[in-house]
This record gives sequence, C-alpha cells and structure tokens, in this order.
Amino acid sequence: MQELRQALRVQGRVIYALILREALSKYGKSKIGYLWALVEPITQVLLLVLIFSALGRQSPVGGDLAVFFATGIVPWLLYNSLASRLSGAYGANQALMAYPHVTPFDVLMGRALLESTTMIVVFALIVFVLQLMGKALSIHDLFNVMAALLTLALFAIGVGMINATIRVYWDSWDKLFSAANRPLYFLSGIFFTASSLPPQAREFLQWNPIFQCVEWVRAGFFTTYEGAYIRFDYAISCALVAFTLGMIGVNQTKHKARNL
Repeated sequence: MQELRQALRVQGRVIYALILREALSKYGKSKIGYLWALVEPITQVLLLVLIFSALGRQSPVGGDLAVFFATGIVPWLLYNSLASRLSGAYGANQALMAYPHVTPFDVLMGRALLESTTMIVVFALIVFVLQLMGKALSIHDLFNVMAALLTLALFAIGVGMINATIRVYWDSWDKLFSAANRPLYFLSGIFFTASSLPPQAREFLQWNPIFQCVEWVRAGFFTTYEGAYIRFDYAISCALVAFTLGMIGVNQTKHKARNL
C-alpha cells in the first residue's frame, strides 16, 4: 500500500509538471497569453450572432442568441481540442519520455487535463460575462451542465488517445482525422436543437455523441429547453467505450511511443 501511494504521488508530480510545461508552450510566460483561449470561442459566437441576427433568426430556446451559440460552440471546442491535440502529444514530448518516470499515459493526461480545464474555465467566464451584460440567466441545473461537459471530455480524451495510438504507426493520420472530423461542426447541434429537426434528421443525428452532449448541456442550462430526445445512457456509453479503447491502445503502444 505504501508503494502504491508513493507511485501515485510520483505520477501526480509528473503530470502536474507536464501540465505546466504544456501551458507555457501553448500560452507563453505572459498572463496575456491565456487570454487567447477566450479569443476563438468569443469570435465564433460573435460571428454567428451577427449572421443569424442579419437573417432575422432568433434563439430556438428563447433568450439571447449569444447564449444559445455559446452553449454549442464551447462544448464543440472542448471535444475538438482534446481529440485533435492529444494526437500530437507524443511528438511534442518525445525527449521527456526518455525519462523512466514519464510515461506516454502521463504525456497524454497532462495535455488532456490542461485542455479540458481551460475550456471549462472559458465556458464559465463567457457565461459570467453574459450574465453581467444581462443576456444570460443563472444556470438552471449546474450538475447536468457539468455532467454533460465531463462526459464529452471523457469521450474526446478517448478519441484523442485512439488518434495518438494510430499516429504511432501512421504519422499522417492527424490530417485525415482533421478532414473527417470537420463536418461534425455542422452536425453537432451548434446551430439547431433536436426538437427543431425533422424526425428523420433527428434520428440520424442522435447517433452523434457530441450532439447528445450539446443537447445535455442546453437541457441543464435553459429552463425552457426540451430535453426529451437526449439519450443519456448512449452518451455515457460512448464516452466509456472510447476511453477504454484509448487506454488499451496507449497500453499496447507504450514502448513504441517512446521510440518514435
């Protein structure tokens, strides 16, 4: 038991150090660099608000368009950043994996924890600012919002680990994944809700776990949101399956990953 606690402490320190290294690498040493994490979601929200306002469109769930789009774009960016950036984690930390205490799993978890924490904090800041501006009400069910985001993060980490595993054998995989992943931006509920879709389109999109999690976030956020089409068991199952497959892949390729 003592040896297990010691091993967990060592791994915790390693992952913490990797998180700091990733943060410095991505955002720089200046605190202003962290503001860039807000630029992408805010820019996308503002652009969509301008486009939909010009077309005379209103939020399908009532309230301000900015709130509606924020609850779709931030979950999408959470998924996309985790699924894409974990793919390149081995290459960016190859030198560190020469040390016996730094494992491929540590490298992936360091990047995953930074990306997921950053996007959740960004979401909280955007919601807080919208509330100060009088555009957003208080969150209806914070537990469901956090449960949806954590389920989506677990799914995305699993996809990211699978991508990292495939890239051990096929270095160009990230380009193919990026191209295949791009259409999901338009199929994950950023611009619409399940209840606003025709039945055939809704039945098709309900197989998309990202769409399910976006619906789940909005059901927790808005009191007026219709969550009848959310399949909670399916979203959670997809997350667990993706994470399990990712863990198996990482374990099977851990020796090869050190010697890319």
